[in-house]
Amino acid sequence: MERRETGDLIRAGALSPSVRAAFFGALLIGLVSQGMGMFNKFSWHDDIFSLFMTGDTITSGRWMLFVLAKAEILIFGDGHFSLPLLNGLFSLLCIGASAGLIADLLKIRSRALSALLGGTMAAFPVITSLFSFMFTAPYYMLSLLLMALAGWLILGDHSWKARAFGVLLGGCSVGIYQAFLPLILSLTLLYDLKSLMDGAESPAAFFRHLLLQALCLAGIMAVYLAGSRIFLAAYGLELSPYMGISQSDSLPLETYLARAGSAWLEFFRPTRYVQWDMYPQHVHYLYLLMLVLDGVMALRLALLPGRKGLWKAAAVIPLLLLFPLACNFIFVLSGEVHGLMVYGQVMQTALFVLLADRTASSLAAARLPGGLPRAGRAVSLLAALILGLGCAMYARYDNQCYLKTAFQQQQAIAWNTELVARIKSAPGFREDQLVVMLNRDRAADGTLYNIGELDFLKLTGYDANLQEYVNNWAWDAFLQRWCGFGSWLIYETKPYEDWPEVQAMPSYPEDGSIQVVRDLLIVKF
Repeated sequence: MERRETGDLIRAGALSPSVRAAFFGALLIGLVSQGMGMFNKFSWHDDIFSLFMTGDTITSGRWMLFVLAKAEILIFGDGHFSLPLLNGLFSLLCIGASAGLIADLLKIRSRALSALLGGTMAAFPVITSLFSFMFTAPYYMLSLLLMALAGWLILGDHSWKARAFGVLLGGCSVGIYQAFLPLILSLTLLYDLKSLMDGAESPAAFFRHLLLQALCLAGIMAVYLAGSRIFLAAYGLELSPYMGISQSDSLPLETYLARAGSAWLEFFRPTRYVQWDMYPQHVHYLYLLMLVLDGVMALRLALLPGRKGLWKAAAVIPLLLLFPLACNFIFVLSGEVHGLMVYGQVMQTALFVLLADRTASSLAAARLPGGLPRAGRAVSLLAALILGLGCAMYARYDNQCYLKTAFQQQQAIAWNTELVARIKSAPGFREDQLVVMLNRDRAADGTLYNIGELDFLKLTGYDANLQEYVNNWAWDAFLQRWCGFGSWLIYETKPYEDWPEVQAMPSYPEDGSIQVVRDLLIVKF
């Protein structure tokens, strides 16, 4: 069968089996992994406050997110909504399309490995974290799709116009969410490895392609930075200090070099909590196994060409050494990293899929008596078993996270409902009463029952125990939107906490902790 080059999935008018497998693998495994978050409305932390918002945009360097938010209003005629089913389904479609583009770009021949690549991309815990911030999930997953499409256009055999369009899409992707920059860095290295394994041209042609790729990556950053400066100037804003965004161009080179070294080492032994959360429970054993197999398969494929292909073997080494840094490049960009920012780590699975796919193909085609078809099938089967078990573990972990937030949300609703009932039953309460909640973010209630069996779940968005859930910074929005309490709240604590009557009050939930004092209803925590 004639090998299809990148881009044939459009010109041929049909999708290749591997592309379809990657797409539907992401959808199927994604539904099993993330379905509970899609068919329920879980709302905590930022999502409580941002049910009808998109979050920070221009001041966080996310100028394209601002454009998309305006486009959504223009298209639908209303504002933004945190819709779990629609936002979640759109997100899975974006993941599936991205997986299909990656499978096509890397020319993955095995449908099983392509499907499991898509499934891993959908079940990866970053997506579970993202679904706890459902208000922004579709935008971020669109950013993923734009970056995958940018890589497909830039790296594939396309015209300069297509590559230029890819640079524009890549800049827009970073303008939605900067954390997807590691994806195209990793994808570029994977494509170069693929080229070497599949029979790259002369050394001169290969290095010309490297130069072109470097120029395109620089172009992506130029588009992003230009867009950021234009929007900041147009609206008279400055970059926020959040997560060190405003300091990115003022740090010394030594800081970035130290971060780079740390990011590279963390690839082989994840220790930071945000990285360890990507390999929970026994998934980290599979991760270490995949790293070992990556080394063995890469060494074999590097030595396969023999003396005539010695330059290819030499070129493989720096590409493999750079790959850990590319996956973890977000740690170089930012000194503060949370669970939504490390999706680049999923590309380690893409490396494993690429190496296993090519190893199986080379063994099956080996020029030995009878060939080695059984060995090739064994490699594919082993890789599929590892990835399949990993997807099953991820799906189980994702659902455990959703189970935790389901319990906590219902418990928080019950706790706040009781609080509202006691407020309304306080002697002297009126419907137009102004309510002062003293120390509300430090509520301590010994009657709260925390499900300790779920405390080990520390993934971003699911890392709080019940006490922390109740005391979340968006407690007032939770009280209003989930418990229907619409009285006017006074947020200042002075001078009320100094009133003698208030100082004599006990703390909630004790009797007398809710009283009408000087025509204000005081709740003392």
